[in-house]
Amino acid sequence: MDKSSLLAIESVVGGGRAVMVGEDAVVVAAVQDAVKSGRTATFYLTRRQFTAVNTWYWTPQVIRSVGLEPVSYEEKARVRAELGIEDTKLSYSNRIECQCGQVYGAFEFLQQGIREHGRETVQAVFNLEDSPVLRVNPRQEAVCPECLQILRAPHYYCYWGYGCCREVVMA
Repeated sequence: MDKSSLLAIESVVGGGRAVMVGEDAVVVAAVQDAVKSGRTATFYLTRRQFTAVNTWYWTPQVIRSVGLEPVSYEEKARVRAELGIEDTKLSYSNRIECQCGQVYGAFEFLQQGIREHGRETVQAVFNLEDSPVLRVNPRQEAVCPECLQILRAPHYYCYWGYGCCREVVMA
């Protein structure tokens, strides 16, 4: 490990966060434990770890249960044209219908992310090459952009380098 890596770790830990390094099976087990227990955490994983967690989590049963579907070419084009977010690559999202009739999907999720964190931060997440981000049991609430109502159903998403896993209760 070089000096710049240690300085980056020092910066993260100095900011009140922990850094965990371990073999893939240990890290994947930690993510799985967080999902199953309902604890909230954000993991910056290797591509192999991210793929292993997604393979474990996104079973056909979970995909059907939460309504995850590929983001359409048209919606990706709208994200590029209206939000200025380039190349989200492989993208999946569920769609939540608000009582007002507005549908909340990938576009609205990214729009809300820009409102809350800024365009540069959202784009920076998609620009990460070697460290996919996985939000486990995230606490953010989907907010309808039309009527500003907090949506009751959770929003699920899985991009090439950014995704979420939640404790899922099957019906």
